[in-house]
Amino acid sequence: MAQSSVPYREYRGTIDDVAPDEFGPPPTAGTAIGSPYGDGDGDGGGVGKQGAAKSLPKRIFAFLTRGGTGFDAFLLAASQEVGQVILTLPWVFSLVGMKSGILLQVVFATTALYTNYLLVNLHTEFRKRLAEDRSDPRSGDPHYVVSYHDIMGGLVGPFCGRFAFGVVFLSLFGLSTVQIIATGSNMYLLDGSLPKRTWSLIAGGVFSLLAFVPNFRHYRLLVVLANTATTYTSWYMTITSLKEGPVEDVVYDAPRDASDWFRGMVGLLFCFGGHASNIEVADVMDDHSTYDRAYFYSFLYVFTLTMPNAVSAYYSYGSIARLNQNAFGLYEQSTARDFGIIMMNINNLVAFGLFLGPLFHIWERFLHIHQKPFWIRALARLPLCGVIVLFAIAFPFYGAINTVLGAFTTSFATYILPMVAFNSVFRTSDDLVGMAKPLPGFARSNFALLRKANYVAIGLLTVCGVGLGGWSSVTNFVAQIHKFEYFAECYGC
Repeated sequence: MAQSSVPYREYRGTIDDVAPDEFGPPPTAGTAIGSPYGDGDGDGGGVGKQGAAKSLPKRIFAFLTRGGTGFDAFLLAASQEVGQVILTLPWVFSLVGMKSGILLQVVFATTALYTNYLLVNLHTEFRKRLAEDRSDPRSGDPHYVVSYHDIMGGLVGPFCGRFAFGVVFLSLFGLSTVQIIATGSNMYLLDGSLPKRTWSLIAGGVFSLLAFVPNFRHYRLLVVLANTATTYTSWYMTITSLKEGPVEDVVYDAPRDASDWFRGMVGLLFCFGGHASNIEVADVMDDHSTYDRAYFYSFLYVFTLTMPNAVSAYYSYGSIARLNQNAFGLYEQSTARDFGIIMMNINNLVAFGLFLGPLFHIWERFLHIHQKPFWIRALARLPLCGVIVLFAIAFPFYGAINTVLGAFTTSFATYILPMVAFNSVFRTSDDLVGMAKPLPGFARSNFALLRKANYVAIGLLTVCGVGLGGWSSVTNFVAQIHKFEYFAECYGC
């Protein structure tokens, strides 16, 4: 475990004992207390008597909204990994076919688990080295929260850090945008009296209120709602598909060509794009070195939602799914379907906040207001929300934008960069001595083979995911622009 973990947990214990005062005076100079991931939004004072005097309503509120346990990590990881993507999975399977869809989902999920383990390992190593470097002001700062690009820049080099920053920024910006697009599409199915563009504007306005939620540790109740929503929706789709299908004269003709297959491949790859923000989540947990365990269990849970949903929907509707990038369009209007739409909109709201949180942090530091009172930072976040809403209504290409993000951001953030960083930091077996989070015995004894496997995976993902997947995704995205133009009033209506 990183040497900084103990003081970090002690800090968490003291901060959770005080009543939250998010609009209190700014923190003292020299801290990074403005992070949206940590608890440093209070005034930092009053530990002890104030905590003992905290009223029962405040204790209940804190229990429902604040947490840093392993279970909170599980909830956050699950809500990041599964969400609106379950609505595009039947469409993705209609591009790649049943066999390829099942195989690719298993391969990508397994590889994502592995690269998350590498990321947690690198994160713990970075924390250890940072704690040992007393010349770095971050080493003694209990409020400092590690970001993805910090790890890459600190362990690999400045160029890798800058590249990772760009990838993560684009990934989180795109993921936040997709939540608004998905909600506009959902609401149009619920009430077609307004076009999708109008529904997206309404959704963007409501979602922007999350600028007033301080940080990730205030999301406990929200992520419970989000995971309830995805669980209900996934099993509603699975059960309804099996009851109604297969439909008459169902056609299973996927893949029709190589372009469809590669586009569907990066669509499946996009399902596992939570790595871009899970380092920040791990770092605010009570014991960040065990986040990989919570992430593993979240993946098992997510798999029980995504696989049955995608398989049953494609089995029942076949090529019809290709015409419905939002899977809700496959099902007849009913109370159960409409409830699922409402629940998924709640999930999209929560996901919007989870993906936008790191961008809030970047934005506040860019404006040099990250140590200002929370009300100043909250108001300053709203223009960033406005830019994302504008982008969502300018490019409302649901499904198409997912594949572009999968090719150019998920490929790097989830798969390529963690393996490149691991191979760069640990080049020989001698480098394994004194690791902050030692590798399992079988990995240490086959270390050379592990590094070679990483390089093979890096090559395949670069060629197939970024190269061919990127080509097919961009080609389709440009075609959507030519067909519907920018700011389409009702894309795919």
